[in-house]
Amino acid sequence: MARRRNPRIDKQVRAAIADLIETEAADPRLALISITEADVTPDHEVATVYYSTLDPSLVSRDHRRTGGDRIPDAEEVAAGLAAAAPRLQGMVARRVGLRATPELRFEPDPVTAQAARIEELLRSIDTDRDVAPGTGGSDGDEQTP
Repeated sequence: MARRRNPRIDKQVRAAIADLIETEAADPRLALISITEADVTPDHEVATVYYSTLDPSLVSRDHRRTGGDRIPDAEEVAAGLAAAAPRLQGMVARRVGLRATPELRFEPDPVTAQAARIEELLRSIDTDRDVAPGTGGSDGDEQTP
């Protein structure tokens, strides 16, 4: 009989990693990330942890206004998480109380990328509408959006 996933374990692992990154990680590459989800295999061998990052293009490039801090890009965040994974793995095992310590695998959250793509598409629709008003009507009159 196959073992089933335990959503309670997933939630505990996600919460533990989020808290540990916030309180224990000194790496500046991990300062502005969010742990969105964790999927632990039924045998507790592997925990795939999904994260999202702040898009650097959304923040002012003027470092004088941001206190000199620089927003790390996606590659830097991935490298920071890979470097912190072994230390986090041991702390998660103690905090969650699992018999087997799951190997932590960090992946960017695909939902964040999908949302950004949808937003980009919606902006392009608005831009098209602004550039060519009234082209949708058959009689040449402008239509209200």
